[in-house]
Amino acid sequence: MVSRSTLAVSVVVVVLLAGCSGLVGDSGGDGTPEPEGTPVPEDPSEFDYADGFGSDGITDGQQAVESYDAAVQSQGSYTGDYQYTIDTQDGQTLVEGDYRVDFENEQALRTVAVETADANGTSETYYGDGKQYNRSSYNGQYGDVASSNETFPASELTASEAVEPFLLNASQYDASVEQRDGETVVVYESSDIEGAGSFLGVDSAENVSSFDASFVVDSEGLIHTAEYEITYTVDGSERTVDMSFELSSLGETTVERPSWVDSS
Repeated sequence: MVSRSTLAVSVVVVVLLAGCSGLVGDSGGDGTPEPEGTPVPEDPSEFDYADGFGSDGITDGQQAVESYDAAVQSQGSYTGDYQYTIDTQDGQTLVEGDYRVDFENEQALRTVAVETADANGTSETYYGDGKQYNRSSYNGQYGDVASSNETFPASELTASEAVEPFLLNASQYDASVEQRDGETVVVYESSDIEGAGSFLGVDSAENVSSFDASFVVDSEGLIHTAEYEITYTVDGSERTVDMSFELSSLGETTVERPSWVDSS
């Protein structure tokens, strides 16, 4: 049994993901490229924005989150990956999250892995056949598999925890319109420290010394990629966080039932 260690890993994961949240460019919308020759508007104000998004940034953070959630679910299935690299005077912590979600068949596999210089742990959750299965590990030692009856929680499986800080915290962005993989998208960028007050581990913008963030969104509100780098102080010690996020295999993701669920 690894109950205490598992609990420690779970607490780390919850703390990291509760306060937080890539790369640029992937196919999007409904996955259908725009016809060749489709003009790309030079002025961001001419772009067709989803609710909550605008040419000057985020007009309504909560509405933007809802637009994103709806856009992800409308794909039918997707793969989502994010990574946090946290550097402190005590060393480096790496957090990797992975989503494989098939909304149409109500299957999903969500994995979070945490690695430090001294320890590592994982938390895995699988949804299928009207049940939820969980298992955790600490330093390679797995605990028991737990299962329970669970209605498929589609709204909780959009990886929104990775992008919410971009939408709910920093609201002023420089916007530019580009065409990526045949689709017209908006690239939002910001280095405004005033908008960094609630990103991962940050209590106040006054503690932030540098901040750069960007993300790519289409007209449906689907955020294809996102990234930020932030440096701030915690109790007098400097900390740097690099984060990247990407959605892929839109409408093409399948989820296999892991073999470990059968040991529950």
